[in-house]
Amino acid sequence: MTLRPALFCCLALLLASAPVAQAAPVFAPWPAAAPSLPVEPARSMLKNFLDALADDDVHDDHYDWKDYRNSTSRKERVRDYYEMQRQDQKDYWKSQKEMQKRAIKAQRGW
Repeated sequence: MTLRPALFCCLALLLASAPVAQAAPVFAPWPAAAPSLPVEPARSMLKNFLDALADDDVHDDHYDWKDYRNSTSRKERVRDYYEMQRQDQKDYWKSQKEMQKRAIKAQRGW
């Protein structure tokens, strides 16, 4: 507990003695070249981050497990599961075949 106030005190002394803190007044005018600088506001950098935290993801919007479970039988859900597995297997082999084609073309210099 006694380490934390000492750490804050040292940090405050370090910031107070820094030349940057004393170099410019609080209300300094903008330099003349400021409008020509390609500066984006900080909110645009955080925009995508905050959007990612939202719960309205595309993959969550089109699928509701409770509705699906209540509207289908177990037999239909098992059938859908195996169909998804089959589609994934087809996609896997298709991507493998495309990768092999690209490797052969790269090897031959096409």
